Order: sequence, then C-alpha cells, then structure tokens
Amino acid sequence: MSQQEVRSPMGEVFAHPAVGAEGIEVARGATIYTQGSTAEHVYYIHRGQVRLYQVAPDGQEARLVEILGPGQWFGCASLSANGTYVAQSVAATEATLSKVAAVRFLEHVSTNPEAAQQLIRNLASTVHSARNEAARLVFQDCNARLLDAMLRFSDSAAATTDGENTVLHLTHEQLAQAVGAARETISLALTEMRHKNLVRTGRNRLIFNREALRSFANAVQAQQQTQAAAVTN
Repeated sequence: MSQQEVRSPMGEVFAHPAVGAEGIEVARGATIYTQGSTAEHVYYIHRGQVRLYQVAPDGQEARLVEILGPGQWFGCASLSANGTYVAQSVAATEATLSKVAAVRFLEHVSTNPEAAQQLIRNLASTVHSARNEAARLVFQDCNARLLDAMLRFSDSAAATTDGENTVLHLTHEQLAQAVGAARETISLALTEMRHKNLVRTGRNRLIFNREALRSFANAVQAQQQTQAAAVTN
C-alpha cells in the first residue's frame, strides 16, 4: 500500500530545527527498537507503517498493540523516567521516519508553549486510549474485543477503502495478537460473522462495512448488558 505523507501538528514539532531530527529509511520487517532496550529516541512517521508489539517475558508470544502510519509518532517511553521501551516497534512496510534524541525533544518542548500543548494533548489521547483498551481486556469477551479491534484498526494505517467498504490488511494471527486470543478462536468468530454477511475474508485481509459492523457491535454490547442486568437482579 502506498501512503502519502500526512501533515500533522506533531509533525510541525518534529520539523523544528531545534530538535535536530535525523531522517532515516527503514526496511520492511526491520525492528526499530526492542522491548526493554534503552529508550533514547522518539520517532515520527512520514511514510510507511509501523506496528507496536508487547512481547511476553519468555519471548514466545507478542501482542499487537498499535498500528501507526504517516502523521503519527512513537517512542514516548524515552520522554519518561522509565529508561526503557515498553514495546517493540517493527516496520510493517518500508518507512521514512524522523529520529529525534529525547533530550533535545524535551529541551525544545520546555521552551515552546505551543509544542508543549501539542505534546500534552497527544499524550493525553494516548493515555485515554490505553485505559480504554485495558478495560476492554478485563470486561469484554473475545467476540466483543474482536469487533472493537476491527473497528479501531479500520482507522489505522492497516486499512484502505473500497467504495463503502473498509479493507483491513491483517491476518487472523495478527488479529489474535491484538485481541489476546488464540488464532483458532478468532477464525471461528470471523466465520460466524461471515455467515451473518458482516465480513468477507481474503488473503491477509478483511472486508466489511464499518457502519454495519459498528451497529452489530452496539447490538452485541446491549444484549450483554441486558443479560448481565438479568443475572444481577
């Protein structure tokens, strides 16, 4: 998938001469940084797609956390006192990035109110999304999490449009990583949705009408809430 460069408010922050951004080209499949490595840089995406994964302690499993594209940035752990990255970043396509030393980035933000405002808003949005995702993992069943992941990723760099439909370029395994379930479970859930004419599947892609899927997800949620209320009463 070819992607055009997207201008964004955070892009203006990264483009400021004071931050000393270094332009880098990353090959498809390359790891940009590993989970647990020393966090020293933040990155801005000009072109391409980057995916963030949380890796299990034994290194055998990984969970897809985010799919990022042009106009977005990552590596915020380098701005904290944590000292290490809490996820692994991998280029899903060839990518053009700006790489900025966190120290210089923070120096610029500390003396530029507009840049500080953009950073705070962006980080607040990220925290809000992370808390919602954590709540979904605790309170939603697998099918509800799958529907939510499909809708969430339909706004990501992994999605394209085909008329009124969204084409989500993910495998069943990648969706399973995002949902936190076995691939077989996700494949079964998708088969059920296909029988309801909510989704069509192809090689490494899912095709669906986002509004129809959203309506179905809302109906499922309402049904679950009704069932929960009946049990409580």
